[in-house]
Amino acid sequence: MMNSIHSFQNLQIFLYMITLPEMVLIGGNSRNSGKTTMACSIISSLAEKHEVIGLKVTSVRAGEEDKHGNHDQELNAGQMIFEELDTESDKDTSKMLRAGASHVYYIRVLDNFIEEVVLHFLSKYINKQVIVCESRSLRNIVIPGLFLMMIRKQVQSEEKDVGAYLLKADKLFYFENDLNEINKFTARIRFENGKFVSTFE
Repeated sequence: MMNSIHSFQNLQIFLYMITLPEMVLIGGNSRNSGKTTMACSIISSLAEKHEVIGLKVTSVRAGEEDKHGNHDQELNAGQMIFEELDTESDKDTSKMLRAGASHVYYIRVLDNFIEEVVLHFLSKYINKQVIVCESRSLRNIVIPGLFLMMIRKQVQSEEKDVGAYLLKADKLFYFENDLNEINKFTARIRFENGKFVSTFE
């Protein structure tokens, strides 16, 4: 894992991507595109043989703090790291716990703090576990072992840069509440010798 951040008059220059071969990163083109469904299916599959950490990362632009997340805590100095302990709620993080993750965390962070917060999280909470992470924007600073994009058909994404993420994806899933393709994929996914192995069809 390599990273370097230089600061000059509040200007951050990100020099190296963070390489995380033990992470599955799941993004989407909209809300309700199947990201959490995919994450939970992968967690259930991998938890039989590995300790799995569930993670959801929301990066927030300045001025949009009230539009993201449904956790009780607020941003503190541009960041929040919340460990989910409730297995009964309808939150995505609770669903990850029910799927078999040993721990689940939610990171909510302002864009200009994301590198700092992610590195802090990795150093404090991660020790060789497999990570299943729901986030699209994290792909801008992380090279995961596997990057999946969930596409909700007939949805015009509000984000103009969604095409850039599609080009980086290892596999695209077109999700319309049909779990057959997801279940078929996750049944074959393995983490062996430090990398993810699956049959992409």
